[in-house]
Amino acid sequence: MSDLSIELTAPNGRKYTQPTGLFINNEFVKSKSGNKITSINPTDETEITPVYAGGAEDVDVAVSAARKAFKNSSWRDMATSDRGDLMFKLSKLVEEHAETLATIETWDNGKPYSVALNEDVAEVAGTLKYYAGYADKLHGQVIDTNPAKFAYTIREPLGVCGQIIP
Repeated sequence: MSDLSIELTAPNGRKYTQPTGLFINNEFVKSKSGNKITSINPTDETEITPVYAGGAEDVDVAVSAARKAFKNSSWRDMATSDRGDLMFKLSKLVEEHAETLATIETWDNGKPYSVALNEDVAEVAGTLKYYAGYADKLHGQVIDTNPAKFAYTIREPLGVCGQIIP
């Protein structure tokens, strides 16, 4: 086991490997500062495990990696049906690991297991399936304005976005 993951056993007995690093550039890494925060079980306030806490420098590294990936032609030039296949594969992985994902969600935030399993995780899988099916159906649209003007829309990505989760 590396120092970027830990073997855990949840209160319901499910065992799994929990990454403790920041997920940047398709890998788990330590934070630049080395600072950690502790995930707490809200039902009894016991410690689950410490995880690396990202700071401004980590955000900069993540945004730089995301911009580099965004500009890489491998995803842009991939057939849209292949993109959909990859997203569908991810939805199947969510379904295959639903019990573990629901366990983690329940343990970390105190949500009832049945809600995490039957609503949250199911919604994640369903959303991924929806967008997998939509991957090869994105197209522009001509807008009827007047005979002297040609106007159209095209949907394309604009750039990098990020999310900081406490």
